[in-house]
Amino acid sequence: MYENLYAVYDSGKLLGEHTAKEWEAALYIPRQTTRDYAREGRTYGGRYTFKVIIGVSKEVEASQEDPEITAKDLEKFKQSLKIGARFAYESFRKDFVRGTRITSEKVIVVKKYPHIVELASLKDSKRIVTMTYTELLKQKRDRTKKKVLTAGR
Repeated sequence: MYENLYAVYDSGKLLGEHTAKEWEAALYIPRQTTRDYAREGRTYGGRYTFKVIIGVSKEVEASQEDPEITAKDLEKFKQSLKIGARFAYESFRKDFVRGTRITSEKVIVVKKYPHIVELASLKDSKRIVTMTYTELLKQKRDRTKKKVLTAGR
């Protein structure tokens, strides 16, 4: 099931991007009105203009853990992720003597599914792990932030 995101403009100024249900709660405008006015391109009450942004999966929107990552960003990342992209995978293992031990290894994208990505270890191609698109996007953003911070050194 897909639900659309709507951008709302108040006299030409962008208020944000949310679903029709969220705009109903924020602006007290019925959901169907939001959908109709966006489809027809009309202005509601001489003030609000609605525009359909993108259809996103409800499961994707519900699985959002990080408020920085929007459903729109996640959908774009899903489409742009290529087989062969490299990431790091951290696994947590409990040791009897030392406690929790974190191991990190380089992995490569092998297969994409609707909600998860299958990755294979670069050292041992038979070792397969899975990660969510959200985890991969967080990792990619952290990597770009790190590059920006260290670029001036």
